[in-house]
Amino acid sequence: MDMTATQAMRRCVQTVSPTMSLPELERAFVRAGVWGFPVVDNDRLVGVVSRSDIVRQIESEHRVAKQTSDFYRDANGFHEVPLATDNQIADRVGERMEELTVADVMHRQLFVVDPDQSLRAVAETMVDNGIHRILVTRHGRLLGVITTTDFVRLYAQGRFKAP
Repeated sequence: MDMTATQAMRRCVQTVSPTMSLPELERAFVRAGVWGFPVVDNDRLVGVVSRSDIVRQIESEHRVAKQTSDFYRDANGFHEVPLATDNQIADRVGERMEELTVADVMHRQLFVVDPDQSLRAVAETMVDNGIHRILVTRHGRLLGVITTTDFVRLYAQGRFKAP
């Protein structure tokens, strides 16, 4: 008999709120020693966020900052000062990242499986979609998570056999 998602999932899953700031999120990554979190709002699974999402957002903010300018108004009128140096661009990106929340960068398209799903089908879903973690849910409620590391652990323990 094939193992099920329930038998393989980790039940003690840390989650984050969509309103959490990105600096708070980075501290949570460091404290937990993980690369991603499910995002839960009022006990409902609403997304997933990873460190890769933050890197993508930084790259996006950097591109925008390079193409924009600082505007200010004084007694002589309205002025534009192009962002010219790497430090100016970095400052703009840093300021912007301080304002963003988990909801701004999280993935809303979720890959979830039912607790009774076979572990083989879970693995196929992860491979087919190029994802490293899959959430186990029932009726929109998070029950657990299975990661690629879990598959390695199960294989090393002889509990999951490759075909």
